[in-house]
Amino acid sequence: MSLRNKKRELHGVVGALGVVVALFGFVGGVISVPITIALTFSVWILGAVLVDLYCAPPDD
Repeated sequence: MSLRNKKRELHGVVGALGVVVALFGFVGGVISVPITIALTFSVWILGAVLVDLYCAPPDD
């Protein structure tokens, strides 16, 4: 199977990356809370958009 057929799994990977960023900021305390929130949502939003664009069927 190609990656185009794994849209659901790729969305799961993007969600997990967002959770890792959130844990890194909130629990680890490495970055401030507002920046952690902004980074977490940006990872989720940009990742979901990129997965949707990449997995879209080609226009013929």
